[in-house]
Order: sequence, then structure tokens, then C-alpha cells
Amino acid sequence: MIVGCARPGLSGGNAGQQYYMLDMGIAMEHMVLAATEQGLGTCWIGGQFDEATVKEVLGIPDDVRVVALLPVGYPAEAPDAKDRKPIDEIVGHEKW
Repeated sequence: MIVGCARPGLSGGNAGQQYYMLDMGIAMEHMVLAATEQGLGTCWIGGQFDEATVKEVLGIPDDVRVVALLPVGYPAEAPDAKDRKPIDEIVGHEKW
């Protein structure tokens, strides 16, 4: 289990928005990609956990936020590839 933590005050921000959530999201996604490349499975868990309990169990300081959990392991089965939308349905050029 990888526990993605951040100190909000150290990440900076702009226009009233802190960057720590985005920073942690980028870092966790890199871990997902690296794990997948090694044949490991992951499952992003964000917001569906009790942060106070995770902090208590792991001894995480009060000024640190638990942003996401990332279980990592060998998958029991290999799922079929998902159907994807055609690129022209998800990409716009010079307009919304």
C-alpha cells in the first residue's frame, strides 16, 4: 500500500487554490504507470477512506494530509482491454 501524503503549506498555490492535490495526483499517477510497466496492478483510492484513521494507524503528523491510497500487487486475472471512444469524440481543436 502506497499512502500519498502532502504538506499543503509547502506546495504553494495561486488564486486561492493550493497545488498539493494536483502535485500528489501527478506523483501517484507516475507510480501507477511504473507499477503497470512492471506487471503490477493498482487501484487509486481517493476520498473513500477515513483520513483520521489512516493518520492514526500510520502515525502521520497533524499538518500532513492523506490525499490517496494506492494498493499495489499482482492481479489475479488480466481483464480484457476496455472499449475506448474514438479520438474525435474526446479531442477538440481550437474550440470546446
